[in-house]
Parts: sequence; C-alpha cells; structure tokens
Amino acid sequence: MRRLFSMILLLSIIGLHVISPFTTDSWLWNSEKSIEMAVDNGGEWGSWGPAEMCPWGSYARGFNLKVEESSPFSLDETSVNGIRLYCVSPDNVSNVVAVVESKVSNWGEWTPVDWCRSGFLKAFRLRVESPQGIEDDSAANNIMFRCSDGYELNGDGTDWGDWGSWSKTCQGKGICGIKTLVEGPQGIWDDTALNDAVMYCCD
Repeated sequence: MRRLFSMILLLSIIGLHVISPFTTDSWLWNSEKSIEMAVDNGGEWGSWGPAEMCPWGSYARGFNLKVEESSPFSLDETSVNGIRLYCVSPDNVSNVVAVVESKVSNWGEWTPVDWCRSGFLKAFRLRVESPQGIEDDSAANNIMFRCSDGYELNGDGTDWGDWGSWSKTCQGKGICGIKTLVEGPQGIWDDTALNDAVMYCCD
C-alpha cells in the first residue's frame, strides 16, 4: 500500500494526472470516463452550470422537468427551468442511488418522473423556440429521451418551438450526467430560463 501511494505521489510530482483507485470522489471517476453528447438547436442565452454526474457504476433510468406552466395572464413565459436525472445501479434498477441536476432557474414545479421500461437513457433531443424578436422568448420548452430498448420518453414541457435532431446515441451503458445552459432572472427584461443541455455517456 505504501509503495502504491509513493508511486502516485511520484507521478503527480512529474506532472502526470493520476486518480487513486481508492478515491471516494465518484464524480471524478465518471467525469474522467464520460463522453459529451449535445444537440444542434439549443438556445443562446445564459451561462453553463457545472457538470453533475451519477455516482460511479450508476446510470440515468428516469428524468423529470421543472416547468412553468403556460398562463393566459402571463406576458413572460419561461417553460422549462431545469432537468433532473435519476441514477440507478444496473444491479438494482428500482433503487435510486442519486438525483442529479445542473443549473436550474426560479420558476415552475417539478413534474412526475418518467422512467425507461428497461435499460437506461441513451439519447435526447430538445424542443426549442427560436428567438422571437420583440415578442416573448421561452427558449427550451421540452425534452425527449430514448431508452436502451428504443422506447421514447416525452417530457411534460410546453409545446412552443420545434423539435431538433436527436443527439448521438450513447455507445456505453447509458447517460450518466448532465450540464445545462440557463439564463438567470432578468428583472424587467425577458426571461427564458433553460436554453440548452449536454448529457454525458458512460461505459
């Protein structure tokens, strides 16, 4: 054991990036082995939140959205404000080991969780409203996921905008993390909340 840690220390000193096999940082494990998956129609406003990863060896089997419902009395609709992934272990898919989310905005309520019938989330696409000029912008309005068995889950967002193309399909076991582009509250100006998302694929 002493020899192992001496070797790790030596490699660190000479500039090589090493992760100890005894680390408790599961985010570090999954982030090191993940592949980024993006879509081509995300909105343009806001800033990216941190990448949030499922614990090592677990993958997202379900998701839900934080949605501000459409109202005839509202002049500033934001629709989707956040996305959560529900991570499970392949050994016990009925037991949620973690719920991960990246940046989330202020409005709306969390919808019921949608689950894959089998396997894990493998690909996604966004429904996004293009910039509306002087009219109200809402940016991302909904999300769909495709599961390992090909079954598609449609989020409980709103119906403005158009569906973009699917992301590439995860070639590992499944989606294991998320990062979101979210515009924070704009005061008297137009709010859009969630604009774009990136998912991570793990072996």
